[in-house]
Parts: sequence; C-alpha cells; structure tokens
Amino acid sequence: MARYSASGSQNLASSAITALTIAAQSTAHQNRVYDINIANVGAPADLVTLHTIQRITAVGTAGSSVTPSKLDLADRAAQSAAGENHSSEPTYTSATELLEIPLNHRATFRWVAAPGGELVTPATNNSGIGAKALHASATTEWRVGCMWEE
Repeated sequence: MARYSASGSQNLASSAITALTIAAQSTAHQNRVYDINIANVGAPADLVTLHTIQRITAVGTAGSSVTPSKLDLADRAAQSAAGENHSSEPTYTSATELLEIPLNHRATFRWVAAPGGELVTPATNNSGIGAKALHASATTEWRVGCMWEE
C-alpha cells in the first residue's frame, strides 16, 4: 500500500469547523489513517478546544485543496483528495466520532495507531474523514496533519 500525508489549517469558531478532509475521489478505495497531529498555531492561551476526528460522506467546499505528499517517491499519486480551510462543512456521518480530544492551546497532540488499529474509511467515492474543532470564544488558528495508506 502507498502512504501519504497532508495537513490543513482553520480558525476556531463557536460551532465545529473543519481544518482537513481526506476522502476517496473518482476511484473508490479505503484509506487507513495511522498518524494524526493537532496543534494550535495562533497566539497561545490557557484554553481548551474539543477536536473531533469523524467519518464524512461528502467533502463540503474546501477553501484550498491540499496536494497529498507521497512518503515514498516511487509510489503513484494519491487517489484521495485533501482539503483545508473549509467554507462549507463536509457532511459528517452522525455518531461516528473516531477520536475526540480536548486539547489545551499550549499543547500539541499526536495519535499513532497501534498495529491493526488504523482508522479505516469506506471504499465509497467522497467518503473519508474530517478533522473539526470548536471553542465557545477563542478565534485562534489550529492545524492538523494526517498520514494514511491507500
């Protein structure tokens, strides 16, 4: 399987807002996410934001597309599309939160899957995962990075 990485940014809002989506495009296939990094990249403060990694069935409108980087240059281009800074939210599948992380703005978080514990997406066009976050009053920018196999 080929491996890729992508990252995205977004400004926090009082309702959940997406920083990064990774979804199958044109060629239906599964993605296996095995590494996620989350951090605040704005002015640090002693606040906590709730970050959620959740399944999506439609990607929404990304403010910017992100070209997935091949981790092995001999691999083919990614068949997944990635997007950041969404202007319209993806369609999240209800009750499919894969990770929920309350994170202090001064901290960095890294999740690495145990062998066989990767986050697996359905082999359906436009299905994948989204990384969203919310805070009642903070407007700082946050960033998330993912690594996956397809």
